[in-house]
Amino acid sequence: MATNDKIMLGYGTVTVGGVAIGLTRGGSVFNVEREYREIEADGDKGPALGRIVIDREVARLTVNALELFTAANMAKYYPGTELTTGVTEDTWASTLSIASGDHNDVIWTGTTLDGKSVVIQVDDAINMGNLEWSLEDKNEVVPSIEFTAVYSDQATAPWSVKFGK
Repeated sequence: MATNDKIMLGYGTVTVGGVAIGLTRGGSVFNVEREYREIEADGDKGPALGRIVIDREVARLTVNALELFTAANMAKYYPGTELTTGVTEDTWASTLSIASGDHNDVIWTGTTLDGKSVVIQVDDAINMGNLEWSLEDKNEVVPSIEFTAVYSDQATAPWSVKFGK
C-alpha cells in the first residue's frame, strides 16, 4: 500500500507567543523570500559553483485571522500599539514605536495526510503588514496578518520547519 506522507494538509493551528490565534479563513501562507547574488569573475559564461551567495532572506507566515478581535490581544498582533483601559471603553492606538515585547514566536502546526506532524516556526516575529480591515456588508472582517521573522543573530536563520517521523 502506498503511503501519503508526502502530502501536507493545508489546515492547522497558529499560535502567537504560545497562544492560539483562533479561527482563520482562507488559510495561512509560509513564504521565504531570498535574494541571491552571483560573484562574477572575468571569463564566466554564467553562474559559477561556489560563487553564489544569499544576500537576504526574509521569512513570513501570513495568517488570515477570522477570530482576532479582542481588545486585549490587538497589541500582540499589531506591533507599535497599546491598549488603554477605561471605565466604559478600552482604546487601542499606535505608539509609533516598536518595543521588544512586540516580538513573538509564531508557529503553524499541521500534519501530513498520514498524520505525521509538520511545524513551521518564525522566530521573534512581528506583523509588518499594514493595518487593513475590509468592512463589507454581510461579511466578516478577516485581516491578513504578515508575521515576519526577525534576526537576533545574523548567522542563524530565524525560521524552521520540523517534519515528524
